[in-house]
Amino acid sequence: MPKPLPKLAITLATLSISSLAPSALAQQPFSNCPTEAFLFQNPSGEPVAYGVNIDLGSYSTLASSLGSAKINAVGFSQHDEFIYGWDYGAQSLALIDSTFTKYSLSVTKPNGAPSAIYVGDVSLEENAWYGYRPSDGLYKIDLDTLVMTLVASPAQFGAPKIFDIAFHPDNSLAYSIDSSGYLWQIDVNAGTSTQLNQLLDKDALGYSLTFGAVYFDVDGNFYASNNSNGFVFKVSIDGMQSSANFFAYGPSSTSNDGARCALAPVEASPNTDFGDAPDSYSTSYANSGARHGVTTLKLGELIDGETDASLPPLSDDVSDGVDDDDGVAFPLPIQVGRMSKLSVSVNGASSGSVLNAWMDFDGDGTFDSDEIIVTNLSVSNGQQDVFFSVPPWAQVGSTWARFRLSEVDNIGPSGGVPTGEVEDYLIDITEEGVVTEIYPSGADYTTFAYEDQYPIAGDYDMNDVLMNVKYTEYQLDGKVIRIKLEGQVAALGGDYHSGFAIRLPDVAPTDIKQELIELIINGEPVERTVLESGTTDAVLIIQDDLWDIAESGEGESCTFFRTQEGCGTSYRPTWQLTVTMRNAIENQQMPDFPYDPFIFAAPGHYYGEIGYQLTGGYPSRGLEVHLKNQAPTSKFDARYKALGDDTSSGETHFHNANGLPWAIEIPLTWQHPLEQVSILKAYRYFSVFASDPSGQTATTWYAATEEEKDNRVDSDTTNDYIDENYVYFD
Repeated sequence: MPKPLPKLAITLATLSISSLAPSALAQQPFSNCPTEAFLFQNPSGEPVAYGVNIDLGSYSTLASSLGSAKINAVGFSQHDEFIYGWDYGAQSLALIDSTFTKYSLSVTKPNGAPSAIYVGDVSLEENAWYGYRPSDGLYKIDLDTLVMTLVASPAQFGAPKIFDIAFHPDNSLAYSIDSSGYLWQIDVNAGTSTQLNQLLDKDALGYSLTFGAVYFDVDGNFYASNNSNGFVFKVSIDGMQSSANFFAYGPSSTSNDGARCALAPVEASPNTDFGDAPDSYSTSYANSGARHGVTTLKLGELIDGETDASLPPLSDDVSDGVDDDDGVAFPLPIQVGRMSKLSVSVNGASSGSVLNAWMDFDGDGTFDSDEIIVTNLSVSNGQQDVFFSVPPWAQVGSTWARFRLSEVDNIGPSGGVPTGEVEDYLIDITEEGVVTEIYPSGADYTTFAYEDQYPIAGDYDMNDVLMNVKYTEYQLDGKVIRIKLEGQVAALGGDYHSGFAIRLPDVAPTDIKQELIELIINGEPVERTVLESGTTDAVLIIQDDLWDIAESGEGESCTFFRTQEGCGTSYRPTWQLTVTMRNAIENQQMPDFPYDPFIFAAPGHYYGEIGYQLTGGYPSRGLEVHLKNQAPTSKFDARYKALGDDTSSGETHFHNANGLPWAIEIPLTWQHPLEQVSILKAYRYFSVFASDPSGQTATTWYAATEEEKDNRVDSDTTNDYIDENYVYFD
């Protein structure tokens, strides 16, 4: 016996007899609130109904009698358990029963009612269908009386570019996502639409957004299926803080509309295969984890079905004692910068079976877009060898790999697919064949000394910033894959606040794996952006203001760090920077040591009258001081050149008319001048050295003679050395 339909009595009485199936009384409602969703598409001009498992994106074609005209704006009614949708042929509403037979309804329509409506759903609170068309507004059809009324004109409702709506199970509001990825909230009682926050960015995603089928589940989760590729997104509704996550791969179509009982749950099928990696890799069902419907398509011989992932250390292999991750072997070691090999075993393959795989090379707990090792590889039954490259920036140690066999191209590391298997493996990355080049040789530092009065000479004591640095390059097969820079602040004698940076000339910022940069200052990791943006070459900011990591001497008269008498200390602020290359760089293409170390005006601080007048404030990164004839960065304000004492021109940089620089490198730990003692006085041969463009005169100007050493006066407390001609600080 058919289920009694008391709320549909009037509706049945007003059916159009000419369009009914042989017996109007043969209409069969759905026997309960179905958990699957229903899609109505027009792949070849005639409507076809599909049953869809939202969890996995799997679907099946349903036997139907839907006629030849397009059906859209469909919704499931919890009041009588029928589906209602707009019949484009009859230009009216139609009822669809559980056999997917269409029955046209004789609706009383107002003047000016649209002939085609493609957005609609059935209310959960009232026995009414609501339909929307941007140029016509929002309409309501009372399913008891079949009277259609205009609820809101376009002027009142607005004109959101949406393609389907679904009613929330816990309130009277409907929701949709427009073609720009914004969430919309629709109040059918007030006849208004409200744009909420942007959930998805089509430009960032790289494909169009037309969500022709949207649904709710009983828990208030909102699902949206994109027409162009079938991608299903799961949305957590939370006002302006709503968020969307990729959920499953479903069917695509240019014409797509969906209906679902919003009071039914969306749950994982008990016959679903999940991965075993930690949940940061999107493994569990709650985290839209990678999951496959269990069929005959599988990796290796074994596959198991479950309702959720078993995360480490209690993976499903541990919990049930059966190791079903038997489809991938690693016959070769996985080494940084090398080619490696997989041995993949497949069963149940079809012509459309493909393998996709990822390896977390940087060890950050996620599978990123640049960590794909296999993309849409067509596979057949049996064993096949697959080769992949390990990037030069891969981190040594244990990490995870994910392999997904399916019949869907271009899948990612998360989300559900109808068939196949996912297998996760804990693997080790090793490093062999790597050689190092150190500068300067041995364990010594090289020293950089700066005068911060640029572009004037100032006191020219060359102790405003004194930095000790040593360099290590890690090379593999003639290419640099990583560099390590170690430094310590030896002195700060400037009134101005300076930052310190190192540029890699002719190395593009994109050649560096920014997320793997590690900066440690005074033994503590620093969480901030080190690779500067907006530069032509890679610029690494060690510290924006060196006074933030150093203090003046402890004596009462100490105002600087290690440049005044009686202000000595063995303390040195230290730093270490490790930079991993995204693209390994040929040794001959790497800049020569010491690259390009420079100081710059710390942001927000006064840095001399010339800088103040030139910029109308604080010069910040626009004022730089580099080694002699080292070109400035692209952020340097070129107006400083030839100002004050600077006579830079053409390819010459940062020197005065006598060739004296504002920055020097001394290839050892250097005894620098005391505060306001010119280097020209402290080191009598420095001017001779600096004025020779070839750099071949007085090359050991920084080394004291035996006679000069004998004349030094060593203070027990300060390590200051003073004589008639030299005043400097050790």
